[in-house]
Amino acid sequence: MKRRFALAALALAAAEPLSAQSIFDVGARAAPQYHSYSIDSPSNTKISEFSFPLYAIMPVTPTFSLDLGTAWAHSHVDQTTNGKTANSNISGFTDTQIRGNYTFGNDFVVLTAGLNLPTGKSTVTPQQELAASLIGSDFLAFPISNMGTGFGGTAGVAVARPFADWNVGGGASLRKSSAYDPFDAGGGPALHYQPGNEYRLRVGADRAVGTGRVAIGLTYSTFGNDNLAGSIYNTGNRYLTTFSFDNTLGAGTLSVIGWNLFRTAGTLADSSYLGHENIADAAVTYGLNMGRATLEPNLEGRLWTQAGGVPTSLMTTLGVRSQMVVMGYAILPSVGYSFGRLAAQDVNGLNTTATLTGYHATLAIRLR
Repeated sequence: MKRRFALAALALAAAEPLSAQSIFDVGARAAPQYHSYSIDSPSNTKISEFSFPLYAIMPVTPTFSLDLGTAWAHSHVDQTTNGKTANSNISGFTDTQIRGNYTFGNDFVVLTAGLNLPTGKSTVTPQQELAASLIGSDFLAFPISNMGTGFGGTAGVAVARPFADWNVGGGASLRKSSAYDPFDAGGGPALHYQPGNEYRLRVGADRAVGTGRVAIGLTYSTFGNDNLAGSIYNTGNRYLTTFSFDNTLGAGTLSVIGWNLFRTAGTLADSSYLGHENIADAAVTYGLNMGRATLEPNLEGRLWTQAGGVPTSLMTTLGVRSQMVVMGYAILPSVGYSFGRLAAQDVNGLNTTATLTGYHATLAIRLR
């Protein structure tokens, strides 16, 4: 798959004008988290990742703001084949993203320009390759999906306007990345990789419903051809549909979030055919006010279908999150447990499924 789809999504402009802000109104986010999946026979693989994302936003003027994000991550894989277990590890800082946003007053027009600084590990050794590649799964959706790429830049524009009871918006963006060497050939010739340009269009709408809101969105992404050591290929375009709804229900607040990612057919670096695939996800959360804190049990389901007779992958996650304010900080601890099945191949190369279980823990901390 290409880079994680959701990470580069272009946000629509806010429906309300910004209030007066200054450089002293700095906001910060930190979210140390641990995710682990165990995939039984015939895959016999355990994948775990500890990550520490950091994000800060600084309003320079009421119409211009800067934000910066990076992370430290450690990924570990144990994979057993024919009774022998292979280990793979990779750790370090990821790339750093810097973005500026300029808003044109009450016209709800936002211009965005961003840079990807290659502070992470863009080149992996053969021993690190397994750990670096498996965290890129769109189905398992690890928070850090790659350790680093080359220098890159993104430019975009978004517009939002009221229409009757709705706020309607659209956006477009372009991402261009420089070449880098993704693999350490171990003394052999370097394998240069030039990613194709990424072009993205997004439309969306939202409106108030009761005490909450409903929002829908559609994002289309298309990519230029990738070039890996002279091999030209393209893994297909993406269509991402999103939906969210929240409203008061009884003593608490009900939230429903869903998304569907469809990737069209393409080709791999060896020129082999890559069939289309689809990942659908839906989550339901019910928030209860517990005095100075909020308790939010949640249920999430995910479905992955692939072309070519590959069995459907399923995953259900049960979790609970809490929200509280401590010394001016918003603290959001959460835990979750996943179970399901994942498409696999047996020793004879036949399609089958493997039992999947997973554990999750996050401690999100927010200032302002």
